[in-house]
Amino acid sequence: MEHVELITESDFIGWRAWARSLLHQYIASESIYWDDIPTGSEKAPALTRKLPESPSPLRLPRPVQDLIPAVIASGHPERFSLLYRLLEHIRGGCPSFTDTTLWKDLVALAHETRRAAIALRQILPPSCSDNIKICRIHVSPSLLDSQAPALISLRAAPWLIHTEGRLLLYENGQLFFSTAAIEAECLADDAQLLTHARSTAQPVYKSAYWKAIFPLTITPTPSFIEKAPSLETLRAYSVDCALCPLCRPALRTVFGEGNPDAKILFVGEQPGDQEDRRGRPFVGPAGQLFDRALQEAGGERSRYWISNAVKHFNFIQRGDRRIHQKPESQHIQACSPWITAERRLLHHHVTVMLGVTGASALLGRPVKVTRERSRLFTLPDGTTGLVTVHPSSLLRQPDEQKRQGDYIKFVNDLRLALSAL
Repeated sequence: MEHVELITESDFIGWRAWARSLLHQYIASESIYWDDIPTGSEKAPALTRKLPESPSPLRLPRPVQDLIPAVIASGHPERFSLLYRLLEHIRGGCPSFTDTTLWKDLVALAHETRRAAIALRQILPPSCSDNIKICRIHVSPSLLDSQAPALISLRAAPWLIHTEGRLLLYENGQLFFSTAAIEAECLADDAQLLTHARSTAQPVYKSAYWKAIFPLTITPTPSFIEKAPSLETLRAYSVDCALCPLCRPALRTVFGEGNPDAKILFVGEQPGDQEDRRGRPFVGPAGQLFDRALQEAGGERSRYWISNAVKHFNFIQRGDRRIHQKPESQHIQACSPWITAERRLLHHHVTVMLGVTGASALLGRPVKVTRERSRLFTLPDGTTGLVTVHPSSLLRQPDEQKRQGDYIKFVNDLRLALSAL
């Protein structure tokens, strides 16, 4: 028997290296014992290890590449062995391996794992408060490991998640983890669990253990987005959005937030620097001005839904600064499934379009704000529409007297939107 020791339940890197080597040697799956370190084991993962170096003995079809991370994240006790058996089928040149029971079982397992990942993402609320969110859940440690990047992207505010055999703490922009079993007395209340986490968890970036993990992403397609059953699910999908190139330089997808029963939907252009960092729309200087104007108009932000036509920050880097760039038509078009889905899932009566980009995205045509603002009209979806300026335009106005006049007009536009209810 070949005894292969993996350093974690999520050791994708170790499994891949050994699988390549064993396939090269034509070692049969029945002769391999895959030993991933059990949860809570006293056996610490090796800080350094020598993995076999073998070229990949076969070219994997894309569906197989997408399947492997999901199966490993599933926590199934035979996942490493089952995946190796699949590679044997492919190496044997079987053209119909997708018709085998093994393939169908693995596809079903991957499907259930992705559903569990979406459910896991939904336990973390948006970063509307800087208070730490503490969650106790029952999922496989390997699933929690695979979703750590997504959870960080979903909630920039601090959080702590504990499941049997794994503890993840995200605080001060850094992820900490522990694999040791937690004593019962440390679980008595949230304060004790947090104290225990802060005293025992180690930083992920220092850990060889964590470098072996491959994150499970669930890249949404427009048809996938269109079928989302709720705003919470839509937000969970948005983490892995790759519909346009803006997803690569931006820190995260900034999804809409607010009251899911909102009667008014506000749609702006795109996140700015602060929004991208904090994971919330309209929290930078323009957002603060918007909140103040909304209050003066008689409204309260928490009662409404706030979103953007584009969900990623478009910028150019100049030294330490990220300079806002107007999104291009390709970005607006690529992002349209998101705002369309938000509008479908909300039951709002009024849609307020803030600025040219928000208005053009929703109306599907060029818009001149100065010509179309400050009047109510009916949109194709039956809601009442109103076009007004984006609050950032007020901040860019150099003339103080004109800025004050424009601000009063903006407040009046918001007051008109509220009156339409």
